[in-house]
Amino acid sequence: MNKNIIGLLGALFIAILLVGCGAKDESPKEGTAAEGGKEKAEKGKSDLGDFNVYFDGEVVEEDDKFIIEGKSNLLPGSRLVGEVLVDDGEEVFADTTELVEEDGTFHMELDHHQYGEAEIVVRFDFEGVQDDEIKRHYGEKGQKLKGPFIYKHKASGDILKKAEVKVFYEPNGDNSLVFKAPEWNELPEDYGDPRVWIEIDELTEDGEFFYMHGSSNLLEGSEIRVAYRYNKDKTYVKPDGTFDFKIDYEYLEDEDFVIEFKPSDYQWNEIEEAYGKKGQKLVGNLVKSSQFSSDVQYVEKRIPWDSKKEKANAADTKDKSDNKADEADEEKDTKGNVDEESKADDGEIKDDGETEDEEK
Repeated sequence: MNKNIIGLLGALFIAILLVGCGAKDESPKEGTAAEGGKEKAEKGKSDLGDFNVYFDGEVVEEDDKFIIEGKSNLLPGSRLVGEVLVDDGEEVFADTTELVEEDGTFHMELDHHQYGEAEIVVRFDFEGVQDDEIKRHYGEKGQKLKGPFIYKHKASGDILKKAEVKVFYEPNGDNSLVFKAPEWNELPEDYGDPRVWIEIDELTEDGEFFYMHGSSNLLEGSEIRVAYRYNKDKTYVKPDGTFDFKIDYEYLEDEDFVIEFKPSDYQWNEIEEAYGKKGQKLVGNLVKSSQFSSDVQYVEKRIPWDSKKEKANAADTKDKSDNKADEADEEKDTKGNVDEESKADDGEIKDDGETEDEEK
């Protein structure tokens, strides 16, 4: 009897197994469209929150608005600030604030300034309001942020990091207002060394301003100043050691541009630590001592601007233009004389022809 029960149970088990094998598997298998779509969606979100931050997108002019359609890999809920800056970035014409969406996108609308050049900026920083979750992830001061969009800045006495992207608007230019990563130079091997060097890569003028672009081994955020007699400008060294000045143009003879870097002149704490609060760590042929205090040092770089040569070049250019004009007039006169002579010859030939006819 027990054998019969065991046999019956065995048969029942086999029947159930056969039915199960014959059932259709409705779940998506690896490599199917459903699985592929899921993988694609996950991949799109996989870099959200990465510390190497990027921005993508564009700015579109629409009547009296700038419309920004952007994307980033910032955590959803990250607060962004958008601004339209005018007067060489000194004045905020319009601003707004928006949160990053779940897929990393963001949308902004800013008032159009209508006239003149402008700078359109989108930034993610910790100077304003950010949720605690965002601060915990990136650091209270944004210290975990990295990548080509990252800059240091000073706020409330602290050095913070921010992620920022900007585009320049020219009213009469071909405005391709697309977000792109800045192309930084490789850091010099002696970056931050107290033996400071400064080089000028380009110095031009357009009759209204001088434009100076240079490079150095100074730390990012170092404040430097330039003077061309009474015309002055100041700027901060960029992440790769480069810098740019824009100085009012003036015709001066035998006058140098003078660039100065003074660690004692309200620099960031990390700048003071690197070079000494009084510049006492500075060494090299650019180092000068303050005339007011012998224990204070600073860096001075002089760049000659040969106004006489500039004037001579301008005169030479004018002479060349005048010579070309004279040559053109001479050529015109010569051509005119040749044409007159040709006409005269034609006349003589015609007269000769008439004489021959008369003789005939």
